[in-house]
Amino acid sequence: MFVKNVLSAICVVALACGCATQPSTVPGQGSGAAYAPMVDMEGVQADAFARDVDRCRTEASNMRVQRSRRYDSDVSDVVVIGVAMVFPVAVAGVALVGGIATAVYDEAYPNGVPAEPRMQQSALVNCMARKGYKNVDPNVTVTYAAATQIEPPLPTRKTGLDTYVAEKFAKSANCSAAPRAVLDEKGPGFERYSVQCSDGQTLALRCEFGNCSKEAAGGN
Repeated sequence: MFVKNVLSAICVVALACGCATQPSTVPGQGSGAAYAPMVDMEGVQADAFARDVDRCRTEASNMRVQRSRRYDSDVSDVVVIGVAMVFPVAVAGVALVGGIATAVYDEAYPNGVPAEPRMQQSALVNCMARKGYKNVDPNVTVTYAAATQIEPPLPTRKTGLDTYVAEKFAKSANCSAAPRAVLDEKGPGFERYSVQCSDGQTLALRCEFGNCSKEAAGGN
């Protein structure tokens, strides 16, 4: 019985370590942390890519699944939960071994069990996505999405009746591709605007009843 239990213990540990396979060198091939990412290599340096793959493989290999005493039962039930999370359901039954095997399993992985290959592969491809690589493997799903950068709001400005006309004039005068006219002054029948141009110059405009023109320096 003792020999049988020891063999069972070795079986459990072997199952947990089975994912330590040699990394694949063929893009899109391999399993778990040994998966070879298939990414868009345009503009990517091969040596930098290799370093990033190594780092992400290490991150995926170090994944652990924490067991929990969900049902307040004994240690063997805790191991079943852990095995079910790490291995496919079909092989979970193989890990249902005697008490000594449970004890060895717990000692081998006090901080949680190694993640199963699908979880490792997911961690690997998402790690690569975080580093800016674009996955092109149709058989792999990347769940990571880069945070959308929120553009700062444009500063408030004074506007008038002829703001749109002033901006249209500034664009036609090649002041800026997206001009923003600021109302500087208004009076009976006229409005004065200033537009910051792309070259750093300021375009001064005078608009009267919907017609805008460039205003000479020191204009009335």
